[in-house]
Amino acid sequence: MSMEQTFEVRLRLEELPDEIEDLVVAELDGIVSRFAGVPYVTLLQGAPNGRQAALRLVARVVELGGKIRSVDFDYVTRSEIAERLGATRQAVTHWTAGLRQAGFPFPAPAIQAGVSLWCWSDVVDWAVASNHAVDEGVSLLSADEIAVINGELAAGRLPVFA
Repeated sequence: MSMEQTFEVRLRLEELPDEIEDLVVAELDGIVSRFAGVPYVTLLQGAPNGRQAALRLVARVVELGGKIRSVDFDYVTRSEIAERLGATRQAVTHWTAGLRQAGFPFPAPAIQAGVSLWCWSDVVDWAVASNHAVDEGVSLLSADEIAVINGELAAGRLPVFA
């Protein structure tokens, strides 16, 4: 028997009618946000691993009438890393440049298109390994788990139940 843990999953949705948004909030305790007009929902789900947590949530949102585009990687900037970890931007700049915490190399940016962005779950893994205070009340999906689930979503191969 595997132990369940609580995972936080952020889903990027297609257009979200008000009545479906209300159901997601009321029945799943979701937090809905929008960025550039695109709806996202952040949800908590117990499961033995991140993939199963995400699949359960995808199934539940679809049952309520939502349409999932992808699981969000939650990319963060240096400033957002500093804010979330309670550190200075200068400290984060040193970490990302390898000038501090050299024994625990900072993850490589996931995106570098004029601005470097990191997958938040990679940063949390680094923070835990390098003994930085992190709220460990919930687990996050790894970048690999997110990529696999998004591939399944794109291929239309998600199981009916998880």
